[in-house]
Amino acid sequence: MTEFNSVKLKVKEGLIEDSHRGIVRINRENMDQLGADIGDVVNIKGEKSTAAKVYPAFSDIYGQPLIQMDGVIRHNAGVGINGKVIISKAEVKIARKILLSPLEDIYNWTQENKIGIKNLIKGMPMVCEDELSLTLFGSGRCSFIVNGTAPSGVVKVDNETDIVFVQPESNVDGSRITYEDIGGLDEQVQKIREIVELPLKYPGVFKKLGIEPPKGVLLYGPPGTGKTLIARAVASETKVYFAHVNGPEIMNKFYGESEAKLREIFKEAKSRAPSIIFLDELDSIAPKREDVHGEVEKRVVAQLLALMDGLENRGQVIVIGATNIPDSLDPALRRPRRFDREIAIMPPDREGRLKILQIHTSSMPLDKNVKLDKLAKITYGFVGSDLSALCKEAGMISLRKVLSGNADGINVPPFKVSMDNFTDALKETEPSSTREYYSEVSDVKWEDIGGLDKTKKILQTLVELPFHDPDLCREYAFTPPKGILLTGPSGTGKTLLADAVGNSVKINFISVNGLTLISHWMGESERTLNDVFVKAKQTAPCILFLDELDGIVRSRSLGTDSLRDRFVSQLIMEFDSLRKVQGIIVLAATNRIDLIDPVLLREGRFEYVLELSLPEVNERESILKIHSRGLPLSEDVDFRYLAEKTDKMSGAELAALCRRASFIALMSSVKNGLRVKINQDIFNQAIYEINNQKRFRGGG
Repeated sequence: MTEFNSVKLKVKEGLIEDSHRGIVRINRENMDQLGADIGDVVNIKGEKSTAAKVYPAFSDIYGQPLIQMDGVIRHNAGVGINGKVIISKAEVKIARKILLSPLEDIYNWTQENKIGIKNLIKGMPMVCEDELSLTLFGSGRCSFIVNGTAPSGVVKVDNETDIVFVQPESNVDGSRITYEDIGGLDEQVQKIREIVELPLKYPGVFKKLGIEPPKGVLLYGPPGTGKTLIARAVASETKVYFAHVNGPEIMNKFYGESEAKLREIFKEAKSRAPSIIFLDELDSIAPKREDVHGEVEKRVVAQLLALMDGLENRGQVIVIGATNIPDSLDPALRRPRRFDREIAIMPPDREGRLKILQIHTSSMPLDKNVKLDKLAKITYGFVGSDLSALCKEAGMISLRKVLSGNADGINVPPFKVSMDNFTDALKETEPSSTREYYSEVSDVKWEDIGGLDKTKKILQTLVELPFHDPDLCREYAFTPPKGILLTGPSGTGKTLLADAVGNSVKINFISVNGLTLISHWMGESERTLNDVFVKAKQTAPCILFLDELDGIVRSRSLGTDSLRDRFVSQLIMEFDSLRKVQGIIVLAATNRIDLIDPVLLREGRFEYVLELSLPEVNERESILKIHSRGLPLSEDVDFRYLAEKTDKMSGAELAALCRRASFIALMSSVKNGLRVKINQDIFNQAIYEINNQKRFRGGG
């Protein structure tokens, strides 16, 4: 047998693009020591032995005795992050036969699935008892155990290899979640690893230092950001007993049953220490006791507090809790010696979204025109689960187009997921973090708004420029305003301008009608407003549009109204909380600026007040032309003449005028049985009817 040189290296996390591909990366100098070229197979010996292809590392570990490998290879080698492995060049044989035991149900698999698996593992080195983690397009992640190989030792699959699928043992786990499967949360994962792994691995160090390791970690953030995924990754990566408890499963209507379940979970964890207890949906079992009326909830909270205080074997049992409404938890839990640390798991930034997209598209047949960095840029507010749904929807759109010409679904031709598929999928996928207040941004563009040229230019500079040309803004030390107030008569285009801003900037747009925030229950209005601003902060950069502002923040000098007084004070506080937050602009609209409390019209709040007036003759002509697009017009229609006859009409009334003219022509066509074009006389009749309607309403 040939003997090869070996080298001892420290284990580091693998790259996202290498995840689940059987690849490790080391420095060039270490490759030279081993006598290995790019793509050669190496033996990796930790507590167990496995094999992988070796590639040169990038500059992030240059010159350091490190090896980058994903969680699956770490598991196969029996080593954790920062552990040591011995690497040597391997002798590889072509496998005649391989036995694979799927860790999921194999009965629903098609023959195409099995062929796809063989294609995925072709050329991948493996040894007996290795775990393989593969991603089948349309079937998700599938894990396997290599139950046997012929011949023995390090082998790889080729076209002639016979792959036999055998039913796994009943006690095997499902697919393994590794740290490489978590995108955009590097900082949070590092914190949790320090809090959880160090006390479990090195309890003696804490005794020498004379300090107590953390007993509990609270993960909080919007739904879908990865709280449960992090806990599952910790379970896979740490070699300790892991108890996953869903909060609602604890609750029982019979006296004492809920507390007994909790005691049993903690007793089992203590007996199998070191261990981790993960309490998912913690708010369902530990709400604020003063806010609940049921005795069951109060007893469960008290029992949980007693159990956490009773964790004598410090550092060997750690409790991880997860919730998306941390303020609803009983305050007694959120103190030292219980949940010592709190880690916010918030929606990812642009770089984080790119990593998540790379993870979820790693097994997708992407077209060359797919630009994941562009998708990451425009998916503001999308959490990990939203991006996963986006990728699945894009794949299904591509698949549906292929199957539309192949009704029986047999012999599906090769296909790729294109950028257009992702664009279509974006129309079907809303960001869950803003769904409660999310308003679909209309397709209104600047050119769809007649007149208001000066106001449009100011808005484009104030709102668009900081996002589209930040370098220019930095050069002039320009920072976008925290608030912009649009004011003017009804129908002048305030809401239309807000829609155009949201459409042009392509960032999160939360639209809230002020009157929907009002509640007569004490404190409810302020809480709702705070929630809206919290959502805006979580999904920054974001435009928050408050319509009908005068209905909620009337001047406090106009009379006593405790509700609106409190609301004004709350809005001032929310504006002040934005001082250190970048990327949030509050846009508001009112047609009664005289009712707005003056304290809001100052720097740091509504810094810019843009007044919209009724359109001039040239603007009215432009508006009429915009709203007449697509109408069957007669050649005698003179828009200049119509603009002169519609003095003192707002933009909304001019739009209504065009609709009225269309309706008159339609009625005439139905009556005469002939297609009637909209001529000057029809417009004149429409103007007469609109003016009559205004006089009837007392509008002039």
